[in-house]
Amino acid sequence: MSQDSCPLESVAVADAIDELVERVTVDAYGDYEQLTAFWQWFEDEARFPFTATVVGAEVEVMGVDFPGDERRGLVAICRRGGADHLVSLVDVVPTGPMPVLTRQLLDAYRRWSGVAPLPGPRRSSGRRWRYRSLSSVDIELPEPLGLHERGVWDPAEEHWGEAGDELHPLWQEVIAAGPRPCVEMEQVIPGVDADDWDSDPIVDAAELHRAGEHRRARNLLEDLVAQDPRCIDAWGHLGLIAFDTRGPGPARVFYETGIAVAERSLPDGFGGVLGWGWIDNRPFLRCLHGLGLCAWRQRDWDGADAAFVARVWLDPGSSGSLACLEQVRHRNRWSR
Repeated sequence: MSQDSCPLESVAVADAIDELVERVTVDAYGDYEQLTAFWQWFEDEARFPFTATVVGAEVEVMGVDFPGDERRGLVAICRRGGADHLVSLVDVVPTGPMPVLTRQLLDAYRRWSGVAPLPGPRRSSGRRWRYRSLSSVDIELPEPLGLHERGVWDPAEEHWGEAGDELHPLWQEVIAAGPRPCVEMEQVIPGVDADDWDSDPIVDAAELHRAGEHRRARNLLEDLVAQDPRCIDAWGHLGLIAFDTRGPGPARVFYETGIAVAERSLPDGFGGVLGWGWIDNRPFLRCLHGLGLCAWRQRDWDGADAAFVARVWLDPGSSGSLACLEQVRHRNRWSR
């Protein structure tokens, strides 16, 4: 059964489990057929493996099966110490983040079986994160950049490595904070139609920079921000050129200017996600990363830490910024 034909994620939380039990069992009569239906739903909708405990022992749940014994019901295929064991599914208690649909199916099966619900997911106890300004640049804009809603980002639907991997503490905080709204920031490139990227002056400037034509690249980018200072991508590339040719001090000003444009466009107390997957977010995210590198190279440890932490909260998949953060927190000197 496809998610398109049964969008479980859209069911209201208060009624989700009862609704799901009814969906699973609607055409099944008697315990055997209903157990078979639950097993089929786990086969089609659940994601494996996930970590769990069984009577306090840590295991990896590799799948769910129904051997045909109505009294025993569904069993979990649990792996521990390289061996697989069959355990009653109601004895499995998930640990850590897991996909929403998988969690709902576990809750639905427990309710159908008449056993107590699972303890609440850990992520519900997380702190709320809010973006704090990182730029000291004061810039006037003709108007702020637009923000476009892109649904809800849910850490339970993301891949955080292999089961059993130890997650970075910052990732644990991000996961614990739970679902957050996801937005895409408007990107402005003067003279370029949003539907026609065949002639992109940012790409032209990047190619000139790679060819060693730094002055021509800077002139092209400076012309863009003169036309519209909201062109964050131009500020970011000016920062990159300055970083490569003049060092972190001059580069930092450009990166902070691009960040200032974004900050003027974010609402107060913004705590959402600006994922890399939405391409118009990338100029701002590059500026944040660039600011972190500049601060790191200048041994401004607190400034670098703040930039990389913000980047990870805004774009949780940014493992590169997470790796840089570790270097900064260990006070390792920057090296290319």
